Amino acid sequence: MSNEENISLPKDVCVLNTLAMGIAIQIIAQTTGESIEAWKNHIGVIANEQYRQLSAERMQEIVNELKSF
Repeated sequence: MSNEENISLPKDVCVLNTLAMGIAIQIIAQTTGESIEAWKNHIGVIANEQYRQLSAERMQEIVNELKSF
């Protein structure tokens, strides 16, 4: 893996994003009556599909946005 394939984010950005995703999944699960695990899986499938469709340029834009926190 080249250095361009690795990024380093501050710990607080990583933790905040993880907590935000967890909270969003909890709210969706409570609202729909589906399990948290089912929503984690569903969101994971959708995220993987979107990831496969991203251009290299868009990936870099996302990384730049995260680094600007």
